Amino acid sequence: MLRELFVDNFALVERARVPFGPGFNVLTGETGAGKSLVLDALGAAVGHRVSPEMVRRGASTARVEAAFEIDDGSALGRRLDSLGFPPEDGLLVLAREIVAGGRGRSRINGRLVSTAELAQVGSLLVDIHTQHESQRLMQPAVQLELLDAFAGEAASALAREVGDAWQAMDRLAAELQALRTGERQRLQELDLLRFQVEEIQAARLQPGEEPAWMEEHARLTHAARLQELLGLALDLLGGSGTEQTSALSTLAAAGRALDEAASLAPALGSLAQELAAQIDALSELGRAVRRYLEQCEPDPERLAEVEARLALLERLKRKYGPTVEAVMAYGEEARARLESLQGASDRLAVVEQELAQARARYDEAARQLGALRREAAQRLAGAIEAELRQLAMPRASFSVAVEPQPPDPSGTERVIFQFSANPGEPPRPLARIASGGELSRTMLACRTVLAEADPVPVLVFDEPDAGLGGRAAQAVAERLARIARQRQVLVVTHLPQVASMADHHLAVRKHEDERTTRIEIEALGHDQRVAELARMLGGTDITETARRHASELLRMAGEAKRAS
Repeated sequence: MLRELFVDNFALVERARVPFGPGFNVLTGETGAGKSLVLDALGAAVGHRVSPEMVRRGASTARVEAAFEIDDGSALGRRLDSLGFPPEDGLLVLAREIVAGGRGRSRINGRLVSTAELAQVGSLLVDIHTQHESQRLMQPAVQLELLDAFAGEAASALAREVGDAWQAMDRLAAELQALRTGERQRLQELDLLRFQVEEIQAARLQPGEEPAWMEEHARLTHAARLQELLGLALDLLGGSGTEQTSALSTLAAAGRALDEAASLAPALGSLAQELAAQIDALSELGRAVRRYLEQCEPDPERLAEVEARLALLERLKRKYGPTVEAVMAYGEEARARLESLQGASDRLAVVEQELAQARARYDEAARQLGALRREAAQRLAGAIEAELRQLAMPRASFSVAVEPQPPDPSGTERVIFQFSANPGEPPRPLARIASGGELSRTMLACRTVLAEADPVPVLVFDEPDAGLGGRAAQAVAERLARIARQRQVLVVTHLPQVASMADHHLAVRKHEDERTTRIEIEALGHDQRVAELARMLGGTDITETARRHASELLRMAGEAKRAS
């Protein structure tokens, strides 16, 4: 429910903090006092269009805030959470700044949002009915939604099933179109991928093989020169066993001398050992040179094989990646893509079957939903027409037209709420009702019947009793009170019969002096309500008779609410 409305420098309201309570709230005041400004401020807070001219004269910025109490676990709380605006400790605050001559700002729980986001959230919280404003109930989509809710849970469930089936059809049709459109491209890609996979697989690549091939290529290319150089190195080392002046023979002689010296001077033993280790290392080096030399036989056939392998690797790297490992990775990706495309023809058949099944589900659910809608339309029209007769419109007629339309996510029908004020007049859509009083009462009749179906928690009516009196005014009051059992209701009224039925009464006063005009809003206690109702009954001169009449109205209103 709406807990509080804060208004700062908005039109004639300098500053006001307006409390609201659960159930039925009324705003009263003399003509021209500014009652509708409170509704304008609330409309601005929930995202309705507002002119910069609404900034109070002498101020640069106007500010309005509406604080709502919301159960986190309720359907509304979950819906707000899904939109990214969860209530904080059960509270949601919508705020709007209107800047004179500039762009304003909107916030939800302190977070800066666009006006469109504010309006989207606001539409879930408040529905404002004025005589000159396009209302939510006039929207065909809302009328359809309300008819489904009125028809019962079975219709609402079928409506969800229709929407789900439509989404499935839309998704599958798009996939099918993509599969069919891409068939030629798929076949072309298949041919290319097969060639690439086969080419890479035929190469039988191994990680790290390229450096080994390059080393062998260098050895085979320079085999003759390597034989010459390695043979010379081996002779100089003494590995051939023929050179008496080789490094090994020289070191062996030095070793023998050191061994003899160590026998005379033991301190030289470490030097002799170190030299012995060097001789062993040099011997191992000679053996390694001999092993490599044995591999340096010229082999033109093997060289051709190595060059062919290196050429293959280079060609594959130019096509698929900078390294052998990159080529192997590309081959794996191509193989996976090939398998995916090879299964596409199977997928096309599957999608065609799934689309046919989704279409069959849609058609059956839409057929059943249409039957429920047509049956519920008759009941809803009769119930609203009965309400209109109680609202001083005994000759009015109301109908709910359920007309065929091309299939869409809502089904195969469109719904139009239609009204005729007098016999012989053709029914017209609600949006084309010319009389503000007729529109207000028709909206009230709809709201009374649909109170349980519409999820919006706060309903606002601006003078729904305009032009009424007597029994009709009392009927309006009773219906507003009935709606208030299901929703929080805010009503601007001039009629004491309506005001007396309220659970909470706010009075709007306008104060003028030579320089300024300002508006104040006051929550009334019992005695103040008696005085305000007396004023509404008798004008500015409040007599004791008017007070007694006002007290009696309050007493009778209390009894009527308890009895109902």
